[in-house]
Amino acid sequence: MAAAAMLMKPSKLDEYYNDGFKGLVQFIKEAKKLAGTKKFVFGPGLQTKAMKAFQGQDGKDITNTNPPHSEWLTAAVQGISAASSIRAWAPARAKQSKSIISNVVCVNVYLTGDSWPSEIAEYQVSAYGFQSYNSSDIVLKFSLNEGGLAYYGISLKKKPSLKSPDPTLINKAFDSVLEGEGDKQIKELNVIKAKVKTKTREYFAEVIKKAVQEKILKIGNGSLPGSVEAISKIRLYGEVKDIFKAKEKFALINLKGSGTIDLKNPLKQTDPNLFQMKGSDGKYREFTKGEMRKKGMMKEFVNRELAKLDKSIYARMAKVMTEYGEIFGKALVNLVLKTNLYGKINEHQFAFALITGAGEVDKNGNPKSAKIPVVQAKGLYTVLCGLSALNDGGKTKYKVILDEDKNEDSEAAKVFLKLMKGKIEVLSLQLKYKGNFMGQPQFGATITEDFTKILTEQYGKVCKTP
Repeated sequence: MAAAAMLMKPSKLDEYYNDGFKGLVQFIKEAKKLAGTKKFVFGPGLQTKAMKAFQGQDGKDITNTNPPHSEWLTAAVQGISAASSIRAWAPARAKQSKSIISNVVCVNVYLTGDSWPSEIAEYQVSAYGFQSYNSSDIVLKFSLNEGGLAYYGISLKKKPSLKSPDPTLINKAFDSVLEGEGDKQIKELNVIKAKVKTKTREYFAEVIKKAVQEKILKIGNGSLPGSVEAISKIRLYGEVKDIFKAKEKFALINLKGSGTIDLKNPLKQTDPNLFQMKGSDGKYREFTKGEMRKKGMMKEFVNRELAKLDKSIYARMAKVMTEYGEIFGKALVNLVLKTNLYGKINEHQFAFALITGAGEVDKNGNPKSAKIPVVQAKGLYTVLCGLSALNDGGKTKYKVILDEDKNEDSEAAKVFLKLMKGKIEVLSLQLKYKGNFMGQPQFGATITEDFTKILTEQYGKVCKTP
C-alpha cells in the first residue's frame, strides 16, 4: 500500500483519505492496478505472493467486496501515512544533497523480499548475520532535475496512531546480535557467546530438577543424570498405537504437559500426557495456548520460573550484557539503526530511513484521524548525527541495565532492558523466548523518546552532505 501510494500524487492521496470509506476503497482499487504495471517491480518470486494481498480469507477479490476487509482499509490508511512521511523526508534529502527531485511521484517502486530485483541488487548487503543488513522493505527510484537517479530505501513499520508507542525495529536471536568482522573481533565475541551458552544450560538444568522435585515431571524408570551436559542432551519421543504419536523429539525443557518419564528408554515414551492433551472424546491432540498456561503443565512451570527475574536466565544474561556493555551497545545500535550501512554501499546514490505508517479505521471503515498522520522519518544521517551528539570523547560507554519499572509491572516470562549512553536511554530492549527454550531468546528493540528528542530538537538537520 505504501509503495502504491508513492506512485500517486499527494493531492490524490488527500482526496482518497478525506473521502473516508469510499475513498479508501478507491485507493485500494487503484493500488491493485498500479501493482500490475511495470512501475511496480517485485523481487524474484514475490509478485504472486504480494498480489494475494488483494484477496480476503474467503479467496474473493477484496476490491469487489462491500465493504472490504477492515485490515486492508487499515493497511490503506497506514500506507498513505507512510507515503506522506516519506515525502516529508525524501525531497528534503535531495535538497540537502544539492539535487532536486523532479517529481514527488516515483519513477519506479521496488518490493525487495528475500531476493532483490536485479536493478537494485547491489544495495542488498549481507552483513552482521543479516541476509539483508540493508533492511529496506521498499526502494524508491526518483529522477533528478539535473539528470541522474536517486534511490531511497525505506524500512517500514506501522502503528495504530501517532500517539501509539513506536513499533519494535528488530527481532534478533540473543547470540546472533554478536556477529563480528575480522578474526580478532569474532574470537572475542565467541568468548561471550560461550559464557551465555554455559549459563543457559546450567539454568535450565536447575529448572528441570525443580520440575522433578515438584512432580510436574515424574521419573518412572531410570534417574535424572547429575551433569548439566547430560540433562541438556536428553530427547524424548513417544508413540502409543491408535492413541498418540509425538511429532518430534522433545528436550526435557520443551515438554508441554505433565506426566511420567521413562529415562531408560527415552525414545519410547508411553505417557502421552507429556506431549499432548486428552480431549473430551478420549483422543489426544495438540495443546491450545490456554491449556499450556494451566498450573501443573511443564510449559507453564518453565514460564513461571522465567518470570522470577532475580533468579532466571534473563538475570544471568543481563549480567553478561552489563559486563560487556560497550560491545553489546555498539552491536545493538548497529543492527537496529543500521549505522554502518553507508560504509557498505555508495551513500551518494542511496539514502536510507526508518518510516512508520500510522492510522486505523473506525467501525464504518473511515480513518480515525481527520488528517493523514505524518510520523517524522528517522533518516540515517539524522540518526548518525544524533549518535555523534552522544559522543563525549570516551568519557561514557554504552551500558545495558535492567528497566526496573517495566520489569516490576510485568509478570510475563521476559525481561525489559535499557541501552544507556551516559544519562540518555538510546534503545528500549526486551528479551524473551519464543517457544523453543533450547534456542536463543529474541531481542526486541525500539528507539526511545530520549533519543528521539535529541533527533528532533537539536539534530533534525543533516550533519553531512551526502
